[in-house]
This record gives sequence, C-alpha cells and structure tokens, in this order.
Amino acid sequence: MRTTYAVGVDVGGTRIAAGLVERKGRIVKDVKRLTPKTGPFAVVDTIIDLAEEAMAGVHPSEFAGIGIGLPAQVDFLRQEVEFCTNLPLAGVDVRSLVMSRTKREVTIDNDGHLAALGEARFGAAKGARDFLMITLGTGVGGGMWIAGEPYRGARGLGGELGHTVVDLEGPPCPCGGRGHLEAYLGRPAIAEKGRELAKTFKGRAVLDAAGGDIDAVTAEAVVIAAKGGDEFAAKILADAGEVLGRALVSFVNVLNPRLICIGGGIGESADGLVERATQVMQAEALAGRRDVQVKQAVLGNDAGILGAAALAFDEHDSREGLHR
Repeated sequence: MRTTYAVGVDVGGTRIAAGLVERKGRIVKDVKRLTPKTGPFAVVDTIIDLAEEAMAGVHPSEFAGIGIGLPAQVDFLRQEVEFCTNLPLAGVDVRSLVMSRTKREVTIDNDGHLAALGEARFGAAKGARDFLMITLGTGVGGGMWIAGEPYRGARGLGGELGHTVVDLEGPPCPCGGRGHLEAYLGRPAIAEKGRELAKTFKGRAVLDAAGGDIDAVTAEAVVIAAKGGDEFAAKILADAGEVLGRALVSFVNVLNPRLICIGGGIGESADGLVERATQVMQAEALAGRRDVQVKQAVLGNDAGILGAAALAFDEHDSREGLHR
C-alpha cells in the first residue's frame, strides 16, 4: 500500500530540522531547533521530539516512516554510525533509539547522501543520472549518483568527498587527518580566515558584518562582506574556491559526471567561491570532461529534509514490494 507521508530529519552541527513531507516533495509542516551541545542522547532526544512533532496527527496507515540524515559515516547496510566528526554520535544506535520511542520504521544515512537524493528527486539534479553533490556547511559532505542510483560503496560508507586530501601538509581536519577539503571549506575554516582578516585594517567590512565583534565573525559574515563588494572577503572565498576547484578536477577526471551540484549553507550563498571552483575545474580537467555542468543547489535547507523523507518512502516501498 502506498503511503502519503514520511518524516525527514536533517541533523547538522548547528541545527536539527524535521519535516512532514508528501510523496511529491511538498513539505506540509517543518520544525527545527538548535543542535544540543550536551551530549549524544540530548541530540537523539531532539531528533525524536522533532519527528514526533512533525508527524503529530497523521494516521499510521498514511505514514511511510522516518528518514534521518546524520553528519556522519554511516554503515548503511548495518544502519550503524561508524564515525562522526562534529557530533558525539559514533557508536550510538540512533536508529534503534528513535524506533523504540516513536514506534515507526526508521532509516539513517549520511546527510550528504540525502542532500543528493533530495536534489535528485526534487531539485537541481532532477533527471541527472550521473552527478556529484558537495555540501558546504559546518562540515563538508557529499554524495555520488551513478547510473541513476546513489553510490554508497561496499558498506555504505562511500561518498565522503569532504575528506579528500588536497594537500599532504595542509591544516588539520576535524576528523584527525590533514589537508582535507573540510579543513579549507567548512564554516569553521572560513570563519577563522575571516577573524584573521578582521584583525587588520583590511577587514573592516567583515568586522562590520559581525557587529564589530571579532569573536562573532562567522563564515556568513565573510559571505555578507563579499556580497557587499569587499575585495578582501571576496579573496577568502576565491581562495577557498581554488581549493575546491582542484578537488573537482580529480572528481571529474575519475568519475566523468554530467553534473556537479554544490549545496549547503555556504555552497548556496558564496557565489564567488563556486565561480572560482568552476573556473579551475574547467581549466584543468582532462579533455572531454570539461563540459560538466556546475550548479548551485536550489532546495536550500530543505534538501536534507526532502532527501531523508524520500529515503523513508523508498525503504517503505521496498518492504512492501512496490516500485517507484
């Protein structure tokens, strides 16, 4: 039996959002809260509270289940969290805890995979059979779509584009490695560059965007200053785009995708970063691959919710023997 609704939950390092979603991708109701910093079970409790709030009033017969996107390496086959850089969820049985409280079917996946699923089903990548999704937010995530299906790898751990090494001697990454994309493109990395700039006379626009408080400089303040025409803030984003572009060269040379979709809060707002990355990729990718399209995602903060709900629908339909 085809169901009408699913709940998608998008768990980020800054906020957690949940939405009640119809099959065609309309979000009927959405709720959100800041991500707790008081431990893993506070995070799980918030996921449960938001999911229950989103699905309140829906009859069980109309409900497919709950999909949850986590900023973590998720063994999709075992439905286990292997590693989580920005939240203390490694080893926590998120799926079972949420199922036991909500009494609903639950499926978890990496948040980058689900952002890709959201854009593939309802957004900028609709109709694309071979594409990459890169999400630039608190961390850097991603997903790969090959021959019309998500590629997760042997254990469901594939697609960690944010932990591609771009410099062997580069800065430390939150995961413990060095020189990964996330070390250059995550919010903390861009914010740190902004704070360094704000300490000098060249950083007036960034400092103004942060309300005059150096400690309050965020990646968003850098983006605001750049959009306002500040050349020094724009250079921070262009330098980050240079790094992303070098990584895109490798992705394009290896995978030859039709489309690269760049999302996340930074990816969808920092136009200069995306433009520079595209320039570098088009200049340096091997011949025959440079016609790849680069698009900014269009679903914004809804990508994760929609992708997680789509996962819940797909898993329900698979259990029921239904075809999309």
